[in-house]
Amino acid sequence: MNRDYFWILLILLLQGYPRGIVAQTAKDTADRQQNSAAADDPSQFFTRIELFNELQHNPKDYSWNQTTLRTIVKLGKRFTTRLDIPFSYNSISASEGINHFGLGDISFRLLGFKLIDDPKSAITLSMEVSLNTAQSKILGTGKNMLIPLLSYTRTLKKPGNLVSFVLQQTNSYSGDETRENISFTKLQGIYIKVWSKKMWSVVALVMYIDYMHGGTSMNLEGRFVYATAPRTNFWVQAGAGLYGDFVLRYQWAAQVGYRYFLFRNLNREKG
Repeated sequence: MNRDYFWILLILLLQGYPRGIVAQTAKDTADRQQNSAAADDPSQFFTRIELFNELQHNPKDYSWNQTTLRTIVKLGKRFTTRLDIPFSYNSISASEGINHFGLGDISFRLLGFKLIDDPKSAITLSMEVSLNTAQSKILGTGKNMLIPLLSYTRTLKKPGNLVSFVLQQTNSYSGDETRENISFTKLQGIYIKVWSKKMWSVVALVMYIDYMHGGTSMNLEGRFVYATAPRTNFWVQAGAGLYGDFVLRYQWAAQVGYRYFLFRNLNREKG
């Protein structure tokens, strides 16, 4: 692991952070967002901090628990950056001296750009880099990876309904030569239903296609979100593996999370 990656990413974040504050005003955010549910829309960019914990159970009877600190900084109306710093625990059997808990693979979104943005639909393009920063081989992939992502979002005729389709490709390009290379596609279909100005739900069907071993898998995920205040919301999420033989498939998963907007993102009436 190259620990210099961690400090480099923190410096990049701190350099970009003041510009994000200048670029995004409370008025701009309030004008663009009718309710907090837009934060779950992959085409909407809002400066925020998120903290979430996910527990996964693997079919081979070991568990993976990961807590992630995520910062998202909006740069103007069409750009955004995102930094994920994960801390993981893996219960799988390992050789003596191998850390079961520690820093995982840090990922950094270099670019999030809106190709098309109109009141009813949006297309966004992003490029992310995942770095081999894990403190032990069971806490990360052992590889540096490039992750381009394309998303399409459409508002449905019925108010409070939104659909998104996301195409993501992951390829390793360097890292531990003793670890297998990585190449897979992730396809997501997402449906967001707004129940009120404080509550909404997200349902996602996620499919993985592995090009290294030829495996595929599909997961179903559901999230319920409650906005306790204009700048904050909490969520709970559950996921189940429907089928598949790809390593990223999991039997079940549970997640809890907290999100804080750095700007007052909506003018919400009581109710």
